[in-house]
Amino acid sequence: MIILAIVIASLIFVAFLRFGANAVYDADGLIVTARIGPISIRAFPREEMSKIEKRKALRKVRKKARKRVKTKIKKPGGLKAFLDMIPAIKKTLSRLRRKLLIKRLTIHYTAAGADAAATALSYGAANAVFETITPVLENNFRIKRRDFQAHVDFTGVEQTIYINASVSLSVWEAIYIFVSMIPIFTYNMKKE
Repeated sequence: MIILAIVIASLIFVAFLRFGANAVYDADGLIVTARIGPISIRAFPREEMSKIEKRKALRKVRKKARKRVKTKIKKPGGLKAFLDMIPAIKKTLSRLRRKLLIKRLTIHYTAAGADAAATALSYGAANAVFETITPVLENNFRIKRRDFQAHVDFTGVEQTIYINASVSLSVWEAIYIFVSMIPIFTYNMKKE
């Protein structure tokens, strides 16, 4: 009976321990790093592939080369690739209302394009979006520090976005998030 009580108490203690995660979306794609105390572990994408996974990846590449199917490859870090992930992100975040502590949220958007007038309009629209989503985010999440910036690049070709989010949550919330973020991870794996 005492052993059962100790086991239950320790499980409850572990479930409510807080740990951190850092997600970065930039030109390298989505990178998620988990932190537990001083230990930092790269959660997605995995750093090294096993021999079996390398063989499977090589087989896929060879198979695609044989089929010679031309597919449109989206540039990681581009706005279009990020917009494709929004439904899964929205579903995940709706489950975390007021549970998630966002220590730092940085969003830097760069408006670019061949038409200078359209680029300037995109820049203005981005600033309007930042002003619109700020109260929504602050009402739904606890945010300590935020940095929303829009930039203009009249020589660039594609609009880009840089997102860096550092969050803190408890273990039971992390399990809940991981299960709900499976669609995002599968989207990135399909892309590769």
